[in-house]
Amino acid sequence: MTETDKENKRGRDTTQTPRQKAYLERLGDGNGKRLVVDLDAEGRRALETLLADDYGKTNKEVVIRALVAAAKKPRKKA
Repeated sequence: MTETDKENKRGRDTTQTPRQKAYLERLGDGNGKRLVVDLDAEGRRALETLLADDYGKTNKEVVIRALVAAAKKPRKKA
């Protein structure tokens, strides 16, 4: 790789394709948010259980449904 090649790569976003950029733009326009989550063993088992119980068809659907359900439950104020 030449020095010119290195210079051309600097400052360029090489990780996002145009399709991904468009998706993130649509997500933002709809007031959505991209969320990357690393699950521990307990979280993974819970997700797999909910999927097996048809709580949702996909990981995404299960997580969104569970978040919305948890947010609707009344909570005690500390």
